[in-house]
Amino acid sequence: MGMPVVEQERCTGCRECISVCEPNAIEIVNEKAIIDYNRCYSDAERCRACIEICPQGAVFEMD
Repeated sequence: MGMPVVEQERCTGCRECISVCEPNAIEIVNEKAIIDYNRCYSDAERCRACIEICPQGAVFEMD
């Protein structure tokens, strides 16, 4: 599985990704989501929550 990446131009800062992020790896800075990869469960097969919930499609998986 790849890492979740936020396309900053599409991110509206809606905080939906924060609401589903179990390890609290996402914060909003200047109204844009920022992922802390040291805390992210991206390597766990079970977690794609931020990718799946983003209404703008701003979070995607990059290999």
